[in-house]
Amino acid sequence: MYGESFDKCSGCSAKVQDSLLANREEFILRVCNNPDYLEDLTGITQMNADINFDDIESFGSGDFD
Repeated sequence: MYGESFDKCSGCSAKVQDSLLANREEFILRVCNNPDYLEDLTGITQMNADINFDDIESFGSGDFD
C-alpha cells in the first residue's frame, strides 16, 4: 500500500520531517514543551480557525450550536 503524505500531517508532512532533520534536539524540546507546536507548524491551527461552521451541514439527529 502506498499513499502521499498529507501536508498538514503531524507525523509525515515535509514540514515536520524538515524541522526534525534541521535540529532534532530543538524540535523535540519544542514538541514536548508546547502542545500546539505541531499543529502550528503544519497549519492545522490555521485550518481550524478558517472553518466556517455555517457551511457545515449536520446529518445527525441533534442540534449543534
